[in-house]
Amino acid sequence: MSYICKIIKKIKFNNMFLLLAIALFSQSTTLWANELEVEKKIVLNASPRAVWALVGGFKALDRWHPEIIESTLIGTGKKVGDIRILTLADGETIVERLESYDENAMNLQYRILESPLPIENYVASIQVKNIGDKMTEVLWRSSFHAVEIGEGEIKEIISSIYTAGLNSLNNLFE
Repeated sequence: MSYICKIIKKIKFNNMFLLLAIALFSQSTTLWANELEVEKKIVLNASPRAVWALVGGFKALDRWHPEIIESTLIGTGKKVGDIRILTLADGETIVERLESYDENAMNLQYRILESPLPIENYVASIQVKNIGDKMTEVLWRSSFHAVEIGEGEIKEIISSIYTAGLNSLNNLFE
């Protein structure tokens, strides 16, 4: 192989590498962004099974979160890959996929697929824990990346969503 052919192949390889790097970077604005986390919890004066009967229903978010007016389920709500479509009070929708569901451990994990929120790579879990005689802790946590919004601002938005839901749960079990 001639010297010129070797140079041409090297240039083509380097250009392909450069194009691949640009393509990967353009696919996600969060390639270098910080992963953010939010965690909220509440203690309820109720049995864990009673709380899980409500919270553990992947379709039931509209029954206990004040910002959700409708929840549509595709699947059983207990199998990985099931989808729920949440309609918000303002008419916007959020599409989520169930990532894990454990009836015995009373926890589930889900991922947002589509949302009006300025986030990417959002994964959250809700866990119900027995912490004593008819005392239950509900833990809601997530990780995500901010998109075109300040980290503190989006963390506050997610925190307020969790707080509204957990306070509503508290009112239901008083």
